[in-house]
Amino acid sequence: MVPLALLVVLPALAGRPFPEERLLLDRRLETLRRILPDGPNPPADRALVLEMAQSTGLESPDVQPRPPFDSRSPSADVVVDLTAVGAYDEVDRFFRQAALSPRLVDVESLALSPAPGDAVRLVAVLRLPYRPEAAPLPAPPEGLRGNLVGVPRPQADQYLRDQALAVAKADTIDTLRRNRRNPRLFLSEVANVTRGRPMVLAQATVGEDFFLRGLAVGEATLKGFETRLERGFFRVAQVLLARQGTCYRFEVRGRSPIVGLDAEIPLPTSQPFSAEQCRSDRDPPGTTVLRAPPPRRAQRGPLDLRLRDVDWADVFGILHQLTGEAFLVDPDVTGRISVDFPGVELEEALSLLQKGGVKVSPGPLRRVSRARAAAARPALATDAPRISLTVKRAEVRDVLAALAEADPSLANATRELPGRVTVWAREIPATDLRNAVLEAVGAAGSPEAALPAGLPAPPRRLDLRPDELSVEEFELAGLVANGGRWTALVYSPAGTVYVYRAGDRLADGTVSAVESTDALLQTEEGPLRVVLAPANR
Repeated sequence: MVPLALLVVLPALAGRPFPEERLLLDRRLETLRRILPDGPNPPADRALVLEMAQSTGLESPDVQPRPPFDSRSPSADVVVDLTAVGAYDEVDRFFRQAALSPRLVDVESLALSPAPGDAVRLVAVLRLPYRPEAAPLPAPPEGLRGNLVGVPRPQADQYLRDQALAVAKADTIDTLRRNRRNPRLFLSEVANVTRGRPMVLAQATVGEDFFLRGLAVGEATLKGFETRLERGFFRVAQVLLARQGTCYRFEVRGRSPIVGLDAEIPLPTSQPFSAEQCRSDRDPPGTTVLRAPPPRRAQRGPLDLRLRDVDWADVFGILHQLTGEAFLVDPDVTGRISVDFPGVELEEALSLLQKGGVKVSPGPLRRVSRARAAAARPALATDAPRISLTVKRAEVRDVLAALAEADPSLANATRELPGRVTVWAREIPATDLRNAVLEAVGAAGSPEAALPAGLPAPPRRLDLRPDELSVEEFELAGLVANGGRWTALVYSPAGTVYVYRAGDRLADGTVSAVESTDALLQTEEGPLRVVLAPANR
């Protein structure tokens, strides 16, 4: 491979007239000057970085160049501090543009953290090199003076000096390009190792070393994350894990990945950063125990309910799944309950549950409350748009917004109401559900629990899908049946009730059978029987 510095001076040996050689050299010097300026120019460098930030969509960019210092080395740097906010793909786009910029831009360090609105805050230290005016020049290329016969000495001396400057700059640019740092591979790999996993990043930094800190939920998630780290571009030196509520807090340190400038780096397709915190949507411990009395009838009912420490709101979600009945649960219905109701009818189960201190209105949309008995609602509208909604302790304003989407006639109705409500309903008229929600909020709303008015909260990321739960996390919260077909109930770390039947998969096993007393799992180490705990008072 021919050195770049030699390529710079080869045209000078082509035997062209001196004016043409002078013009070509001036053009080369101008090109080199755009890549590596002569002397520092902080205002110009600030303008360049600001223009790149704005053109790539970054918001609130703050670009502050540091004062340059004198140097006699072949190159020095204007150090620029950049802070901005933007989407993750916009951050990647900025550094992609920096890599393609004719002006050399070296990324000394980058720190990323969550920002409001699913955005990312970046803090970067950039180095934009220049050639110091006091930097020494090498000797002119050999043989050039012999080609300058007849050229006045001052012009010949200036020409030779400029040729030496071109050679020096070409050598410096070649070295700087080989050593230039850009975090695009880091950004791509961070997005890839977290994509599709219930985990979020709270901090990421990259320089000579890299550091990641975040939260993950589920043991299988952590195992998959560590495996992906080891098999990817990262050179991991240390992984630290600590339990934090229902999640795991992790920190990863190692050497920064290095890749050539021409490498084809996959574009990030996900945003790994979020300020979401670990939480479990469960009521505080303290369980009511209810048991059905011995049956007095000859024929057995279709429902079997065996529940352990289940939230009251989830009890009616379970009944909704078993029977299809619609329930609206007031925010004052809190606490946990354990029940043993073998072979009961739905109305019998509801009557037994009312002994635990709740009141249930007649159907078809049954309201559950502790404050007072709800009156029977009129028959449901038959020609109104319908909606299916299953939410636990959702913001009232979010529920009303969903109803307005289902029924355009509700678009102009009031939505910004405080409180939370639980809804388990399938194909229910939106207007009827809205009226019931407004009635529930007016009777037992909880303004202190409401969030400030604004956009709906984004979907939770720190939650597992049913097939992501590990065998070790499979703890029975109940066994229920309708018509003799048993299903297992398990709480996820985030407080969601998952339903498992025979054949359903886990992260590291399979549910092979569900009976009235236990669930049988097939694991890597063989069969494992998980028994339902007794209902203790």
